[in-house]
Amino acid sequence: MVQRIQTVYLFLVLVFTLLFLFFPLGSLELGATFYVIKTWGVSPESEQILGDYINVLGMISLMLAFVVMILTVYITLQYKNRMLQIKLGKINILIHMVMVVSAFFYIDSVKKGLEDFFSYGVAILFPLLSMILILMANRAIKKDEELVRSADRLR
Repeated sequence: MVQRIQTVYLFLVLVFTLLFLFFPLGSLELGATFYVIKTWGVSPESEQILGDYINVLGMISLMLAFVVMILTVYITLQYKNRMLQIKLGKINILIHMVMVVSAFFYIDSVKKGLEDFFSYGVAILFPLLSMILILMANRAIKKDEELVRSADRLR
């Protein structure tokens, strides 16, 4: 049953999580320097600055992204146990919420007092889209479970 629609949804969750890692969470434009905020640090244009700008919250959202990717693959492979898939999907949504909150706090700690020069990046939307896709996958898994149960009643 890997060829079901919930597999497509979960694959898109995996893609959006990868995009969350590589696209910027936000950007700061201070004079002639343009800083890009990603989960693993702040970099001016292309060179990476490590040190003061790496925050614990950034590392938490980075690690949670890896946990989400592993959990999503595991959920996809558990197609014979649909109730476990649904429970793990709910846990995945919870992890996404923690990831979004830690990313927002991380961004706030980097932009301290520089709100006029700050703009959010596209990567902050990817976990939100992933949560919607996980909800859609859970709904499709529930429909499959109801279909199997109704077929068992007819026998």
